[in-house]
Amino acid sequence: MTVVRDEKLTIYTQDAVAADYDLRWRGRRGAARDERKRRAVRTALGALGTAHSVLDVPCGTGRLSELLATHERVYTGADAALAMLRVATERRPGTRFVAADLAHLPFADSSFDVVVCIRLMHLVRDADLRAAFLRELARVARVGVIVDYRNDRTLRVRWSRLLARVGLRARGPNAHARAAFAAELTAAGLQPVAFVPVRRIPYVSNKEVIAARI
Repeated sequence: MTVVRDEKLTIYTQDAVAADYDLRWRGRRGAARDERKRRAVRTALGALGTAHSVLDVPCGTGRLSELLATHERVYTGADAALAMLRVATERRPGTRFVAADLAHLPFADSSFDVVVCIRLMHLVRDADLRAAFLRELARVARVGVIVDYRNDRTLRVRWSRLLARVGLRARGPNAHARAAFAAELTAAGLQPVAFVPVRRIPYVSNKEVIAARI
């Protein structure tokens, strides 16, 4: 999102990066990673019950649009990176995509049953900005929010933080204790109801998807 100055986010405004973005989900390993995340999002959706409308923000190139859009569910994808939206509209014609900044979504309160936010929070290191984003997600949702983050329980996170401490890495990963991130959700007016690990093997996956009700 444009309000976040982290390099890993600002690169998505570049046309070349947007054009190649979907390549990461191809091939055997990429497809497996993609399916693991889709499975976790499907489980989180189930925990929230029936949803007739969904907002996907940031939607990127519309990676999750086919999963989230059904005959019974109206889909809207939103992103602040115009380069990503151009790719989304070209590759997924007929799907509704809009330019929008998560800090100030152009939607009225309770506009969507469920709001989905995937692959963003691990890039938002500023706690106040994270809180502002979560409040905005909650504001436009009627039923609940699905959001992923990186937890700090895994061996990968602990190893990366050790490398950062000894100077072999610029900085540690933006990972949080489950209770700490749940507290941020609660402060934003959201009640966590399901924690879904992307990988099912304990201490391996640092990615977790949360379903939270309004």
